[in-house]
Amino acid sequence: MDLTISVKDSMLNVRVVILARTKNGYLFSKHPEGYLYFIGGRIKINENSEEAAKREFLEETGINISKVNFKTTLENFFVFENNKKFHEICFFYEVLGELKVNVNKFNIVECPISEFEKTDIRPKIMKDYILSNDNKPHIIYKDY
Repeated sequence: MDLTISVKDSMLNVRVVILARTKNGYLFSKHPEGYLYFIGGRIKINENSEEAAKREFLEETGINISKVNFKTTLENFFVFENNKKFHEICFFYEVLGELKVNVNKFNIVECPISEFEKTDIRPKIMKDYILSNDNKPHIIYKDY
């Protein structure tokens, strides 16, 4: 069972995200509306965030990774479908080493860093985090 709680018009999600570096940029999932988002998903009950990172990465890329490095925690507040307010607590990990993935097989896209500025990457604060080489251990971002 995913760590998700619905309360009236709001939703709390506890998620994990994997920053997957390639030779030229990073790997992302692509939303049907066209924007890119970081590979990851909800943590399951009784699963720690590192286990979830490895599981989610395998599910979404087909690559089994054995080592990840914790980067930051993001408290992300935003409005999504049907004006529902979301409060997400996201643990960000990075995969150590550069990756090569069959991007077509798993609906994963590579975005070169040179394209970041003109690409809709969500959450935007994390695009800025990567571009600035920031190392804050905790980020709070409210988009409403």
